[in-house]
Amino acid sequence: MKKLFVLFAVLSIVVVPVFAQGGAESATQPAVKRISIGTAGTAGSLYPMGVAMSETITKHVPGIASTGEATAASVENVRNLTSGKLAMGISQSDIAWLAYNGQGDFEKRKADDLRSLFSTIYSYIQVFTLADSPIDGISDFKGKAIGVGAAGSGGEMAARMILNFYGLTYNDIRPQFIPESEAVTALKDNKIAAFICTHPLKSAALMDLTTSTKVKMISFTDDALYSAYPFWTRYEIPAGTYTNVDVPVTVPISRVIMLTSTKSGLTDDEVYNIVKAIWENRNEWASVTAAVSSQVLLDTALSEIPVPLHPGALRYFKEKGFDIPASLIPPEAK
Repeated sequence: MKKLFVLFAVLSIVVVPVFAQGGAESATQPAVKRISIGTAGTAGSLYPMGVAMSETITKHVPGIASTGEATAASVENVRNLTSGKLAMGISQSDIAWLAYNGQGDFEKRKADDLRSLFSTIYSYIQVFTLADSPIDGISDFKGKAIGVGAAGSGGEMAARMILNFYGLTYNDIRPQFIPESEAVTALKDNKIAAFICTHPLKSAALMDLTTSTKVKMISFTDDALYSAYPFWTRYEIPAGTYTNVDVPVTVPISRVIMLTSTKSGLTDDEVYNIVKAIWENRNEWASVTAAVSSQVLLDTALSEIPVPLHPGALRYFKEKGFDIPASLIPPEAK
C-alpha cells in the first residue's frame, strides 16, 4: 500500500503540470471567428460548392472557421446577409440586383449593404411540361396547377416575373409553392401541369425527370423579355441536353453571385484572405460538380456581377491584374 501511495504521488507531480501547461497554451491562442456560407438546397451544385469552399477557408485562413449551410437560397440568403446572420451567401444576380437597388420585392427593404465577392455558376430558368401536354407557352398556364418554386425563394420570384411578362398573375393560375425536387414528382404524377424552375442544367432532379418521363420544354425567344429584365441573358440549351428534348431550347439565364455584406463582421483583410484562399486553392473545391468545374473560373470571376465588390475582394482582383469596371467599385473605396 505504501508503494502504491508513493507511485500515485509521483504521477500526480508529473501529470498536473502537463494539464496546467495545456491550459496556459489554450488561453493564449487567438479566438476563432466562426462564419457560415448560405448556399441553397442540397439537390443542386451550390450546397456542395459552399461546403467545399468552407473547408478551404477553414484550412487556409488563420482565425476563421467556416461552415456551408443548406438554405432556401437567394432571397433567404440576402435577408440573412443584410441582418448579419450570414457572413457569406449566394444569390442569383437578378435577385441581388433587385435587392441592392430596392426594387421589386425589395422596394421596402433595400439591401445596399450587399457586396460581391465573385461569380459562380449559371442559373437557368427552365419550364417543363409533359410531352403530350397542350401547353406550348406561358399563356397556356391559365387555370392550371403550376409549380412556381418554394414560397419566397429566388426561383419563385423569377417565376412571378415570367408570369407577369406574359400578362398572368397567381390569380390566373393555381400556383404550387414547391421546390424543384417536389415539382418533378408532382409533374410525373400529373398533380401539376408544368413547373418553372431556376436550376443548373442537368441537375439531379431534372435528370431524374427527363430520364423517367417524356417531357417538353418551353422556349423564350421574345426579345422584349430580355429588354424588360436586363439582368437575364439569352441562352440556347443544345438539343439532346435532356433525354427526348431533341430541339434547342432558348431560356433566360443569370449568374449566381457569392456575396457578403458590410454587416458581416468580417474585416477587409479577412475578406481579402478568404477570397485569396478560395481562388488559390481552387483544386480543393472545383470538382464537386460538373457545373462548378466548368463555370466557376478565375477568368470569369467578375462576369455579370450586378453589385459592387467588397473592398477586400477588390484588393485581391486588383493584385491579380483584373480591370475593374467602375460599377464594381464600392462606395467606401471611391
